[in-house]
This record gives sequence, C-alpha cells and structure tokens, in this order.
Amino acid sequence: MRGRTGEPVPDGSKMGEGLSRRRNLRNRAVADALARHLPAGRVCDVGTGTGELARLLRERGYAVEAVDIDPSRCQFPDLHVQQCDVMAGLPFGDEAFDALVATELVEHMEDPYKAAREFNRVLKPDGLLVLTTPNYGHIESRIGYTFSGCLPHPLPCRLEPPRSGKAHAHIGPMSMMRLKYLLANTGFEPVHVTTCIPKRRAWPLLPAAVAVWLVTHMFWSESRRSRYHIADQMKVILGGRSLIVVSRKRLGGLGAERSADTPARLT
Repeated sequence: MRGRTGEPVPDGSKMGEGLSRRRNLRNRAVADALARHLPAGRVCDVGTGTGELARLLRERGYAVEAVDIDPSRCQFPDLHVQQCDVMAGLPFGDEAFDALVATELVEHMEDPYKAAREFNRVLKPDGLLVLTTPNYGHIESRIGYTFSGCLPHPLPCRLEPPRSGKAHAHIGPMSMMRLKYLLANTGFEPVHVTTCIPKRRAWPLLPAAVAVWLVTHMFWSESRRSRYHIADQMKVILGGRSLIVVSRKRLGGLGAERSADTPARLT
C-alpha cells in the first residue's frame, strides 16, 4: 500500500487503515454503479492492484478477468492476474467484454487517449466503461489550487523511471470536463456520474461552493454555463474524493460521430 508520495505505507498504520477504508468504499461504489447498468456479464478489471475490486465483482456474480502491470500486488492467491501494460495493449480479442473497470488509473497514464481506445476495442457494442479518478472539481481542491498553484497529489520533485515500482505520481490529472472530452473523443457516451468517499471536513467550505453557484448563475450567460458544463460541475463540487464516471461504448465505435449541438450530459 502506498501513500500520496508513492512511498510504502504499513498496512497496520493509521494511514494504512485510512487508505484501506477509502479503497473499500470506492470498490463498493464502483460495483454498485456497474450493477445499476449491468447486473451480470463479463468484466475486465484493468489495474486491479490488490485484487479487491475483482474479488468483490466475482462475489456479485460477474465473470472477471484481471490485469495489472505488477500482478505481485494481488492479495488473493485464487485470483489469476495477467501481467499487462495497457500502453502495449490488452491481451484480449476485440469485443470480448460487457464492461471494463479502471479505478484510480487514468491519472497515472502517459497517454490516456490510447488507453481509452484500447478499452473501446475490447468492449462489446454498447459495453460499459467505469472509470474513477480523484475529484479535482471538489471545492477543497479548487481553493487549494488557488493558494498552492497545483492540484492535490502534485508531481514529486524527483521523478523515478517509469515502471520502476516507484512512479506513482498523478502525471495526468483529470478534471470532469477533461475526462468527458476524452471519452467523447474515444468512442464513448458518458451516461452517469457520481462521487464516493465523502470529505466530511470540507463542509465548512459550503459558503465557497454557494458563491461559485451564485456567480455562475447570476453573472454568466446560459451559453457560457453550458460551455463549461456548470450543471454537471455543481454535482461534484461538494462530492466525495473520487469521481465515478460510467460511460457506454458508442454504437458504431470510434468512427461514430456525435452532433456538436448535443453535448454529452452526465446524470
């Protein structure tokens, strides 16, 4: 288990217990979000890590294939994890899965667009993609950026070589708008967004969130609010630590075009 800096965190420590609790909350939220749209089917868990999510999905009746760049991280001997670098391609044929889940992975990728196209390739027509990433749209992150000039989980001062086992920085932070743009341009339609792992200590920042709502609704035109997806952003501004975005593979695949006049909306 690793903390924000990528350094190992003892499982029995207070920080280790907190990270484990958050991971469990996120795994259950991802499983619930998947069940809302797909009660059963074949699922690929990309970047399975400890294997806890893959095991949970199996317990809920899904047929699960798990892959990770470092299978030794899996904590369950009965769970087979294939070694795989997503940037080199997934070891599966086209249209092999009903759904694919990737938790807290996209912000670590050198080329998330290439990864998303690979996710699209292995999904069946109308298949589901469930991604999670830190909720950088939270009011706490917005205020923190104002003072620090960087998002949470900043890049370390000294970068380790890729795939050394130490490169855990968030090299590609994904805001909700950037994630929606990525999905729209790699053959997906976002269909649902939620957050998980509540930030209870952030409630004192409620006046700041109200101020954002007032400014954008009193002084911004409707077209500007639409352009910046303000309605969707207000859904996560006081949400949890992680965004969960469920998307559906667009019929027709990567070549299917969506009208520019009808932007994807998250519900």
